[in-house]
Amino acid sequence: MSELYLTYAEQRRLHGIDSFRQPSRFIREIPDELVEEIRPQIKVSRPVYRQAVPTVAESAGSVKLGQRVRHKKFGDGVVLNCEGSGAHERVQVNFETEGTKWLVMSYANLDLM
Repeated sequence: MSELYLTYAEQRRLHGIDSFRQPSRFIREIPDELVEEIRPQIKVSRPVYRQAVPTVAESAGSVKLGQRVRHKKFGDGVVLNCEGSGAHERVQVNFETEGTKWLVMSYANLDLM
């Protein structure tokens, strides 16, 4: 007997916006006794909140979510996520031709558009 694996994405994030989808009607048409639903074990950690006082130097080079950027190797992209500050600031960019990449701002040499 052969096995068939069907998958779908319940949640997708594009340009920082979450969208929730329903499975295809074809998946719903499969009898329940033939379906085994497998879900990943997700561990959620809660962030520790503290009051941060950014300096002018740290906030001067920051990018904004949704901002378009250009990289010499990866091309044009959109900022999806930012974390850290100063020399340790990282950004997640969805490049049009290269997909999603995390870059350290101090090394990335991104051109802000």
